[in-house]
Amino acid sequence: MSPENARRLLRLVNQLLDFQKIEAGKKELKLEPVNVVKFTHVCSDYFASACSSKKIDFATFVNDQPLTDSMAADFKVFVRGEVDAMEKVVFNFLSNALKYTPEGGQIDLNLHTWQDHVRLAIQDTGPGISAEGKDKLFQVFSQVDETTTRAYEGTGLGLALVKTLVEEMGGEVGVESAVGAGSTFWVE
Repeated sequence: MSPENARRLLRLVNQLLDFQKIEAGKKELKLEPVNVVKFTHVCSDYFASACSSKKIDFATFVNDQPLTDSMAADFKVFVRGEVDAMEKVVFNFLSNALKYTPEGGQIDLNLHTWQDHVRLAIQDTGPGISAEGKDKLFQVFSQVDETTTRAYEGTGLGLALVKTLVEEMGGEVGVESAVGAGSTFWVE
């Protein structure tokens, strides 16, 4: 087995275990204050190189302003969450955007803050998703690859795990998309 296949298998097993523990009520998330601006900056730094190597433009914004190092250090907005669970959510959204966005495309990571809530959204210029496909997105073992070639691999676990984790933290997830118009996955 190649190292890449071994890592993929390990990720799949870990997703299954996490999903089963949460569904069985045996994994309780430990919620604590997380500076979501700093968290977004860290996720952005991690993901920028992956986009660059695929020749995809990547940008990060907070309240429609480009996220800078000084903004990440000075602007603090706290949410109650579990960092590990939040990373799984954002990395799943970003990985899917990277998987479906073609070379020369664009992915934006957007954080919007209001008095009483925040929204983290990942917007891409990928192929988009039909209304029927959107209905299945967050279901276990459901995959939405609407191409005739089934060009994209997946297990159908990632977005179901995302939904479960977000709900366990008291949040909501969703998607806005149309075929040919890209997608925006969000968590509030």
